Amino acid sequence: MKNIELPTPTAMSATGRSAEITSILASAIIRTQLAENEAHSAKQREVGLGFLPDQRVHTTPYQTEKLK
Repeated sequence: MKNIELPTPTAMSATGRSAEITSILASAIIRTQLAENEAHSAKQREVGLGFLPDQRVHTTPYQTEKLK
């Protein structure tokens, strides 16, 4: 793996330091926006099973009567 050598802040100009800070903040904002969009689209993709409230999925009426 390559080691990345970053310049020290004292070796950078004021413009270079502000550009570095700006790019870091912009990346953080973009990641936050993408995460929120993914969470929102995941909620929209949730699909119900399509059963009516009185329909049963895992048991039938005679199975519940035997358990009592």
